[in-house]
Amino acid sequence: MTAKRNVSRIVGLAADVAKTAETASSEREPALATTQAEIARLWSRDYGHALRAGLGRAEVREIVGAAKRAAWPNLNDSAVRLGSMKEFAARAYALGADFKIAKMPWPSGLALLGFYLGKDSGLEKRPLICLNAAHHPAAVATAFLHELGHHVTADLFSTRNELVQLSRQIGYDSHLNNARELAADVLVSLGVYPRNMAAKLFEADRDRRIPRPADVKSPTALKAVLGTARRYGLDFERLPDQKKLQYQAGLIHFTRLRQALLEEYGF
Repeated sequence: MTAKRNVSRIVGLAADVAKTAETASSEREPALATTQAEIARLWSRDYGHALRAGLGRAEVREIVGAAKRAAWPNLNDSAVRLGSMKEFAARAYALGADFKIAKMPWPSGLALLGFYLGKDSGLEKRPLICLNAAHHPAAVATAFLHELGHHVTADLFSTRNELVQLSRQIGYDSHLNNARELAADVLVSLGVYPRNMAAKLFEADRDRRIPRPADVKSPTALKAVLGTARRYGLDFERLPDQKKLQYQAGLIHFTRLRQALLEEYGF
């Protein structure tokens, strides 16, 4: 009974956090468009400009260094693998964060991949990482990497007015305007595409970047997205529409950010 109450409490907490965050966001920003529209925006964004505006080379180096020291000594050297919830919990606990699982398979629940509560949130005694287990293992793994990224870089950012960080169905393009979210996404991008892999995929284009119309996809990035989906067992043909579009948006974002990291800063 205690375990069931604890799970129910976490599911309720996840719903409350998501609702509060959405309400606060809607007061500051226009309502988000559909996931399809966001995918189009992700393809058209100038990721190099957004990266330079959000995080300088020295800041990226500091973020990566903090992550390597705390949690991933092989970050950018080898690709992250899909772990189990037990492994994620052990890693989180070892780094001073509690870990919870909330399975929310209904449509509004699927919009939430996971969230991180900082130590000053007042909602939990310790920092908390919560993941939505209703997603594909690849989505769960990237959400864990993102949320743990918030944890290991917390001291590099002021969190007074930003105590809750969420991984959601849409909103990746807004991460490009938020240094804290962008920092966590940098770690995901380096974990999915380590340096040698990124060089093979993107380096041929570094010295011959040609401006393209905003509505034309980068062939190199598109090939990387499809290849990474296969590598992590994501079969877009078999996924429900909501998950398929959600995962496509995430892969496009992390792929284009990884290419920008290589082209702009040589990471």
